[in-house]
Amino acid sequence: MEVHHPHHPTHKKAWKEYITEFVMLFAAVTLGFFAENIRETQIEKHREISYLKNVHEDLLLDFQSTDYVVRSNETRLKNLDTLFQKLNNQSITNEEVYYYVRNLALRATFESSRIGFDQIKSAGGLRMVRNKTISSGIQEYERMLSSIDKLEDLRERTLEKGRFKMAEVMDAGILYEMSIHQIGDGIMRFQPPAKADDITKKNKTSLNELLNLVSIGLNTNRYLNAKLIELKKIGESLNQAIIKEYGSEMH
Repeated sequence: MEVHHPHHPTHKKAWKEYITEFVMLFAAVTLGFFAENIRETQIEKHREISYLKNVHEDLLLDFQSTDYVVRSNETRLKNLDTLFQKLNNQSITNEEVYYYVRNLALRATFESSRIGFDQIKSAGGLRMVRNKTISSGIQEYERMLSSIDKLEDLRERTLEKGRFKMAEVMDAGILYEMSIHQIGDGIMRFQPPAKADDITKKNKTSLNELLNLVSIGLNTNRYLNAKLIELKKIGESLNQAIIKEYGSEMH
């Protein structure tokens, strides 16, 4: 016997239904894209604010450091002037030669607090910083930092030669006595020795070389101070731009 199965007619979608489904699918994908884009933008914005907050805090620390280093450099330059005035007037004692040379062979080094700057670099550079005044300010600040680093390296290499020269000119026992009687970590931290050998007469050529090295090294402070003062001006302008753009979010 032949079995006949019931026939169910196939429902064909109208073209309007296809268009409706396509529009709904397209809208869902588009909305998802925009939602993801907004979320990414918010994350980038939060990261930008976080990094620039650290730059702001870096700058505040740098301002304190620049002020201290400039004062230290000026004090050493004044003491260098005093040393040469006394040498020229032949009014200096051997103990004072030890005092001035030992202290002036030291230096104050500017070390920038670079947490925010380094974070921005590691996150892909200045791409995330949208404010052009801030991004150009960061670039200018870093260029000046590089210039200061080079000057400090030049000064350090010259003063290091001076410190080696001291081993040839100065008595080890007297230098040791000065080392164990330091007065804290101030600019002129070594006290004059109780008694010194006749350093101005025993080896005039080597002493002259030592004085030249210390003098040349410290004269770099004049250029350094000019650079540090300029760095602070650039930093203050950058900091004002950050506060203007993100003021309430810097706290």
